[in-house]
Order: sequence, then structure tokens, then C-alpha cells
Amino acid sequence: MAGHEEEFKEKSIKQKFDKLTEGWFGYVVYAVLGIIIAFLVNQTLAYGLSTDLPVVAVVSSSMEHDSSTAVNHYQWLEKNMGYTKEQIDSWPIKDGFLVGDLPIIQGANGNQNYKIGDVIVYSIPGQSVPIIHRVIKINSDGSYMTKGDHNPTLLPFETSVKPEQVHGKVIFIIPKLGYFKVIVSKLTGGVV
Repeated sequence: MAGHEEEFKEKSIKQKFDKLTEGWFGYVVYAVLGIIIAFLVNQTLAYGLSTDLPVVAVVSSSMEHDSSTAVNHYQWLEKNMGYTKEQIDSWPIKDGFLVGDLPIIQGANGNQNYKIGDVIVYSIPGQSVPIIHRVIKINSDGSYMTKGDHNPTLLPFETSVKPEQVHGKVIFIIPKLGYFKVIVSKLTGGVV
């Protein structure tokens, strides 16, 4: 008898859920559930990876590798920083990444210094979207000089990135999973 009661309860719950998720209201329910799940996953990753920004969608091509990589990346670093192609190729995330990719970020735990070649994510005042560039020099004051692999020159904010601006370093890339964020960013003018 107890088995029939449990089966009846399960059917009743399933019927209530099916009714709740029908029609346009069902789309709202699934959207809310999706947002809640995304928030919980993000918070869990933030805690596990020791960063406030564990996942970032790539919205610019500053780290893209293409036909200009030989000049903008290798030749620039050899000429201006004295690195050899072999040194550059030994760095993490050596092939860059594309718009729409989703880097996973690991924080510094408050005591880790980043190395030359690491790809870091940092914020700059007045900009809502974080920057994802490579460390190309550690300055004498402990700040970082960064550069996007695809960029032909340094931008003014890249010469002295303070450790407190850094959210963490890229530990791996999930290709194409960030396109939703890119679309939303373009529609909202970068305010996401």
C-alpha cells in the first residue's frame, strides 16, 4: 500500500510541475530556473576558484591569433621586450582565443604573483567590461605590463596594472560558450 501512495505522490508532483511549465508561463518558469542555476554555478565557481569573476565571455578580438600574429605578437615582443619565439610559445594559452570563447579564471588567493606570459583578467576604472590580456613585464613596483596578443601597440592602461585590479588568470578556455554574453553586450552597449 505504501508503494502506491508514493507513486501517487510522485505522479501528483509531476502533474503539478507539468502544469506549471505549460505555455508562456512555462517559458518564464524555465528562464527563472535558468537564472537561478547560472547564479548558483557562478557562486560555486567563484568560491572554488578563489575569484569574484570565475567566468568571463570574450567580447573583443584583442587576444585573437590570425595572420597578423607574426607581426603584432611575436615581432612586437621580440623587438620591444627581447623575448624569443621559443619563450613566447612556452607561455600558457599560447594560441590566444576568439570572441565568444569563455575563459575560466582562477584567483590569486591574495598571495600569488602572476608570471610573464600569464593571461590575466583585470578591471580598469570607468569600464564595465574587464580586460583579458597577457602579462609581458612585471614592473619594479609589482604592477604588471600587459598586452593583447592581437593588438599592434600597448594601450595607456596596460603599462601599470596594479595587483588589486586583477581578478585572476585564465586557466582554460571553453570555446564558443560565451556568445550569449557577447550578443547581450552588443545589444546593451557593453553594459552587462
